[in-house]
Amino acid sequence: MSRLDRLRARWPVSPRLHAYAAWSALVLFTLIVSSGAAVRLTGSGLGCPEWPRCNGTSVTPTNGHAYIEFSNRLLTTPVSIAAVLCLALALLRRPYRRDFTVLGALLVVGVAVQAVLGGITVMTGLNPVTVMGHFLLSMATLVVAVSLVWRVVRERRALPEVPERDLLLVGLVRAFVAVGSVVVVIGTAVTASGPYAGGEGTGDAAKRLAIFGDDTFKTVIMVHARVALAFGIAAVALWAFARWRGARDLNAPLTAVCLAVALTGAIGTLQYHILNYPAWTVWLHVAAVSVLWLTLVWSLLAAGRGARVAARAPEQAPEPPVAATV
Repeated sequence: MSRLDRLRARWPVSPRLHAYAAWSALVLFTLIVSSGAAVRLTGSGLGCPEWPRCNGTSVTPTNGHAYIEFSNRLLTTPVSIAAVLCLALALLRRPYRRDFTVLGALLVVGVAVQAVLGGITVMTGLNPVTVMGHFLLSMATLVVAVSLVWRVVRERRALPEVPERDLLLVGLVRAFVAVGSVVVVIGTAVTASGPYAGGEGTGDAAKRLAIFGDDTFKTVIMVHARVALAFGIAAVALWAFARWRGARDLNAPLTAVCLAVALTGAIGTLQYHILNYPAWTVWLHVAAVSVLWLTLVWSLLAAGRGARVAARAPEQAPEPPVAATV
């Protein structure tokens, strides 16, 4: 018996406990996205100009922006604990499953890479490319967290992990999620080229994304709005198509996607066309995008794998009854 087997025998972990840990990790990984956005939108991105410490100490000074920035760093602690806990429980749980261990390990790796990228972002003076990468890496980590919750929950309910359905519907869902990913990436470019560089509160002039010169912000917003509109129309069309195909288990995730798209679009319209882009609406938009991303990953997992549907055999006419013989 290996040492790990002895640990499993001594400290058995139930699927229920593992599910609680997975859900906790998902919530924390989602919250830290919003807290990171708050750091940027309050102009506190360089409140602590050093990393990992703040002004040469591990305790924040009496500076509001430093408190905001360092508080976001401190939130990494419970996030890290949740990730390590998911990995440890996956190793100790019964029955043991390798995929749970892999997902737990990916969460730990995601936290570590985020910490390093966060340090690089600070040391490069909030370079817009590294800031975009910081957010997109958060989205990638959320994919892992949702996947872990998905598998744990389906195991507890004794449901198949990857349902099989016709190739067309699966392909459409995957293409739809891919377009959603493009919308998110363009959205990060909007923020990276916009007025909130992240260092305004401390008087630091951070670079802005300027791929189209002075017109970058307006150009990227126009592209983002048009792609997002097409994405919203596609969401409703896919929802209707899935219902027509009788995929009842896709109804909930695709309905959630449609609602999240509507909410995100409404906030986007409000912030740019009505309120002239105030910081608090940008924060709401980031939070809504995080929820939208969760629903997209949920839909992708619910779509499962494609399988060719066998053609139905033509129905045969019933044979005439055999006449009774005397």
